[in-house]
Amino acid sequence: MQKEKVKDMRLEVVFKSKRIPVSYQFMCTSVIKGAIKNSSEEKFNEIYYFEDKKSKQSKNFVFSVYLKGYEMVEDIFVVKGDIKLNISSPDSELMLYIYNGLLAKKEIFYKGFELSLQRVNLLKEQLPTTNDALFKTLSPIAVKGKEGGFLEVEDEAFGDALNYITDEMLKDYRGYGLKEPLKFTPVGMKKQVVKLKHEEFKDLNDDHILYVNAHRGMFRLKGDLEDLKLVTQLGFGFRRSMGFGNIQLVEG
Repeated sequence: MQKEKVKDMRLEVVFKSKRIPVSYQFMCTSVIKGAIKNSSEEKFNEIYYFEDKKSKQSKNFVFSVYLKGYEMVEDIFVVKGDIKLNISSPDSELMLYIYNGLLAKKEIFYKGFELSLQRVNLLKEQLPTTNDALFKTLSPIAVKGKEGGFLEVEDEAFGDALNYITDEMLKDYRGYGLKEPLKFTPVGMKKQVVKLKHEEFKDLNDDHILYVNAHRGMFRLKGDLEDLKLVTQLGFGFRRSMGFGNIQLVEG
């Protein structure tokens, strides 16, 4: 597959599994990391390590998960239908590595859970054509304030914090930040508290759980057109490479 064929495309990865963890974000991150490593260990190290230490630089992709037919039993989702992992990035080379790496391994195991790859679909990414566009969330948006806590969408600091993290994200991707400030206007957004359970949160509490205050729904975004296109593909807010902030153009 050529790079041009994955340019401005989303990957829709369809799996089957009888059960997955409620905190599936870590499993999906592991799937994507494994796909990159399967394709190129050099690319994997470039993304995830810097001078033999874990890289803190933001990752140039975002993802979301859709479950068809499920019920929650304690900390497990019992899944009856498909599991769809949607991945987006403006980096066609990275998307090519992920695509090829996924196809190279049909069965994936993660901490006692098993995923069976059904297919990988290439979907055309719908990008904005105006500097004022309407979006919807595919995964909730999480935004942190200066004090480190997660902000409510009604907070006065929400817009400034969103501009800050987007500016940093674009610097990491293309070497410079926003061309002009973004104007974010919520349209019927609702709060969603996401429970992330993982050993990396062992210092927070005995249950190893981080509660993330995030928001789902629709919103308008006004700014430079090139910036809006990149935000559509890179995602929005904090923890994008952990399954937050995947968005989709609705109109504009």
